[in-house]
Amino acid sequence: MISVNNAARLVKRAILANIATDKENVAITPLISGKHGIGKSAIVKTVAKDLGGTCITIEGGTLKEGEITGLPYQYENAQGEAQFKFLPYYAVERIQEQEKLLFEQAGKTIEENDVLSGTENRYAQNDLAPQEKINLLLSGKVKPVIIFVDEINRTENTVYKELMNILLTKTVNGYQFPWWVFFVGAMNPSTQNSVYATNEMDPAQLDRFLKLKVTSNTSEWIRYGKKAGISPAILQFIKENPKCLSESAAELDDEEKPTPSPRGWDMVDTILSSEPLLQPFFTAKENSENVVAKDMKELVSAKLGGTVATMYFASLVENVNAFTAEEVFADDEKLSAVAPAMKKMPVAKRVQTCDAVLGFLEENLDFLILDTKGFSKMKQQLSTLISVLDASTKLLFAQKIAAGKTAGGDGLIEVLFDVFEQDLLEMLDLSDATRKAIQGSK
Repeated sequence: MISVNNAARLVKRAILANIATDKENVAITPLISGKHGIGKSAIVKTVAKDLGGTCITIEGGTLKEGEITGLPYQYENAQGEAQFKFLPYYAVERIQEQEKLLFEQAGKTIEENDVLSGTENRYAQNDLAPQEKINLLLSGKVKPVIIFVDEINRTENTVYKELMNILLTKTVNGYQFPWWVFFVGAMNPSTQNSVYATNEMDPAQLDRFLKLKVTSNTSEWIRYGKKAGISPAILQFIKENPKCLSESAAELDDEEKPTPSPRGWDMVDTILSSEPLLQPFFTAKENSENVVAKDMKELVSAKLGGTVATMYFASLVENVNAFTAEEVFADDEKLSAVAPAMKKMPVAKRVQTCDAVLGFLEENLDFLILDTKGFSKMKQQLSTLISVLDASTKLLFAQKIAAGKTAGGDGLIEVLFDVFEQDLLEMLDLSDATRKAIQGSK
């Protein structure tokens, strides 16, 4: 998988390769694949800005049949004969205007009859060598245009075919886009188990693209957030709870259920940080602390989901750090201080502590088991930790233990079942093999 920052550099390299060759049958069109909200459009805009050009975004999911190719209309030529043309899509019209200007600046002319014939490519300059094209871009005399087609596989079937034809042939209604126009597509995951409603690309179509699988990266997003001025509280929360940056595709089982994403956190930061400036628009009662707090929670929940919103606001209640696994499994004297502190912790910090313990167990349990005395003490310490958890956090932790594996591939629950109460074990969705293994250990 490719990070967002690296993706921008890769897209830039790929599209520029188109002008650095004399090959006529090679067209490199990047296709960015990734979950919603990770910044696919931002990648392309970054590239366009870096090249001193323009990015024209086409939202594939909103297009209707015939809109992108242009609507036909009838007109009469100089001889009074009826002919048909297509009203150009706004992006095409803008490009044609710039192409004409560059043609004239180059001192080129065309015959009058060519103009009257309506030839779409009358301003084309196809006789430039690769180095000439590169020099024109470097000099700034030619400003590139990137046509970014977003959500290409979430379009209506007829529109999908139109877009695919444009992307793969770089033509529309006989008009060949000039060399300084580059195409980049973007799509949501289209696997068999995907929650996105998508059109499937056949292997032949996919082979015409350069597919880049992009994913969100927590450290990258935090660096972006610092530059963008996102609230330190949000950045600290994401640093401590990286899984809350973006929901995994497997968890998106309900289209109506809001889920976190990098774009969503950006929106939330805007809402929270702007609230003090907007108070003049509201009454004194509406600006009261209780009303504002309630409204902010509702808005954040609407964008990120109730669970993540609750965790975030809970993290603001107390400036308390979660415990590390080393602190939990320290000497008994240290643990005696950890346990009562866990009771007072916000829920988000308890969950974070449990996640730290889980990671430690997955990495080290194979070795800990070899020390019988030490392993027994570790289970006692783990049991003490579990005893101070609230019911929901305890169940969540048990579910994660049940799903966890050691470095050697063994199930955690099979060796740690006795740290949980029997009624809690019965609530877990365990396989028959796991239950038999637990029963055999008793």
